[in-house]
Amino acid sequence: MQEHLKTNILNFKWPNSAPTIFLSLEDIEGSHPIHKSKFSRQIKEVFPDTDLSNTDQIFTTFITEIPNAPSIKLNLVNGRELRIYKQYLKHQLRSYFKSKDYIVVKNFVGDVQVWMPSKKGNTADYNLYYKFSFKIQFAKLTDLPELIVSYDGTSKVLTTSVKDIEDSELIKRCVYGQKTFNYQMDLDTEEKQEFYNAIQFDQAYPIFNLSLARALDIPIEEPIRPINKYQKYVALINNFATNYLFKEDFKVIFPFKTDTFIDVPLNRINHIDPQVGLLEFGKDQYGNKKTHLVPKKAMNILNPYRRPNNQNIKIFFICHTSHKDSVLSFYQNLKEGVNTEKNYYKGLEAYVNIKASSSKEHFIEFTNENDPIPEIVEKLESLTFDHDNVLYAAFYLSPFDKFTQNPEDREIYIQIKELFLNEGIVTQVVDYEKMVVNIENQYNFQFSLQNMALAIHAKLGGAPWKLAVTDKKELVIGVGAFTNQGENRRYIASAFSFQNNGLFRKFEYFDQSETELLAGSICKAIRDFTSVAEADKVVIHFYKEMSYEELKPIIRGMHTLGLKIPLYILNINKTEAEDIIAYDLNWNKKLMPVSGTYIRISENHFLLFNNARYPNSQRYADTDGYPFPIKIKVSSPDEDAFEDADVVLELLTQVYQFSRLYWKSLRQQNVPITIKYPEMVAQIAPHFNNGVPDDAKDALWFL
Repeated sequence: MQEHLKTNILNFKWPNSAPTIFLSLEDIEGSHPIHKSKFSRQIKEVFPDTDLSNTDQIFTTFITEIPNAPSIKLNLVNGRELRIYKQYLKHQLRSYFKSKDYIVVKNFVGDVQVWMPSKKGNTADYNLYYKFSFKIQFAKLTDLPELIVSYDGTSKVLTTSVKDIEDSELIKRCVYGQKTFNYQMDLDTEEKQEFYNAIQFDQAYPIFNLSLARALDIPIEEPIRPINKYQKYVALINNFATNYLFKEDFKVIFPFKTDTFIDVPLNRINHIDPQVGLLEFGKDQYGNKKTHLVPKKAMNILNPYRRPNNQNIKIFFICHTSHKDSVLSFYQNLKEGVNTEKNYYKGLEAYVNIKASSSKEHFIEFTNENDPIPEIVEKLESLTFDHDNVLYAAFYLSPFDKFTQNPEDREIYIQIKELFLNEGIVTQVVDYEKMVVNIENQYNFQFSLQNMALAIHAKLGGAPWKLAVTDKKELVIGVGAFTNQGENRRYIASAFSFQNNGLFRKFEYFDQSETELLAGSICKAIRDFTSVAEADKVVIHFYKEMSYEELKPIIRGMHTLGLKIPLYILNINKTEAEDIIAYDLNWNKKLMPVSGTYIRISENHFLLFNNARYPNSQRYADTDGYPFPIKIKVSSPDEDAFEDADVVLELLTQVYQFSRLYWKSLRQQNVPITIKYPEMVAQIAPHFNNGVPDDAKDALWFL
């Protein structure tokens, strides 16, 4: 069926006459700053007696007249003045929704975000708000101005005011009138002090956070994730546009070309051939290569590409005393398979092609579920491991799930992971409560066992599959990070290197401030690779836009090595903040575009869809998920890097391929492992007491 791709973009018309704005050198009441980067020649000319070269900002009241003040009619062809016009439109957006008594804030990238109160979903403890953001851009996808309307999720605003909360340290962001503020903000300016001193605590309401909710005994519910995010997202932005944007008073500000979201222009859409995502598995008994597109199906009929490099694998368990009776039934299911009519998991050996036995002498039980580490350490010190001949894997039956209310309980598994990693032993966590439920439902349990078997195989050094199409000699380096939302702090960046077949080589791991060390690690990976193979190019997948300061030592290092091969930087962003998406109206109302679809949304800036929906596929299982696209910006410090018209397609294809190499789960990922794996390390390693052991930096223990 022919695709029909729409976006979350509304076209609006250029004004019949550009607005005239009034300017001031002074910050007068009702004015807004214009940064010096927007100073055009016309602006400088209206202040003939003032040297603006040392001025950081001037001020404007936009179209509100200032007596005896200079004014300019904005030139919407001039880039600097076009940015002022955008600032003016954002001001009008804020003013419009504030006049309707809605909460209006900036989102994390500085765009206007409006909070719409929910008509349902409210409780006695909090009121629910749906958040929508606006991004304004000019002629990026079309030849008209464009208003991107995105859904940013929900927030819960407590009904208990700041005045009635005893422990103020637990208060983070709050709603106050029509704005939000950080209660814990640094009071380092006079403006912030004045604002803080004026707050009426009985009118300030905290936004839900886990620590505060626990202290106030607010029930914490496991989030209900929609089966198909596209359906929820598209329904919400359509309803929002119909009810709030396609109104005459709003269209005075944004005169829409039509009251509908635009189609993606056909000349912006292209597709990556699914066959480049072909995966190679283990050879058959006659030495023939075996390939498949879909790991979930392939693992039921093919062997993994490469076993761990040790014939002797032993498994042991760590659990609370009250749970030890469940270990045997779990182990039997893991080792021998499940008892169900439709059996897709026939045991560890049959599924991942490794022999493993139990190591009863290493069984560890503990009695204190809230502080098991001392008991585990004591037991561990009395055990002997034969690391010269045996690979060990420890299964930890956790009494707590990831939604447990006490953060210290959630840290226990990380402490156990570090403890055993220092002993050269990989670990696999098993949620005890979930395991018990699953053992009773053997059909569902087998899918959890498949993922565990897959992850253990990779953690022990095996390679379940690799890319089958590897005709390039390229080094791919991934740099990722993880931001702890509870602490609002980004911890770590990690550098991973991969061969062009997608097989993992090694990682290093740094604090995000250690730019020189990160660059040194990247240069070392380049040197190690090019010392044994001729590289066609070096590709860095970066979790954010790479700054010149981060790039400079890498370029210097490549020059020192005498390398004259092109360097490409791909800034890869998950669109979970979802500022721009596309959806297919011609796929049974499921909306997700075909895997491999990519859309050029501006110069060298693309949306790429990675999922398990392939062309001409008749059936699609909801369990395969409906991942949103990723956003990719391609750049290079080399002037002639893009002379070859095919190079961008090659780079996007590489991202598409590397998204098929995730070994923690059989579900297709939207983000390549070059970003995903570093992010996983960055999520765990900062909590280690002594960092990652050097001999663990060539292993996938974090899966």
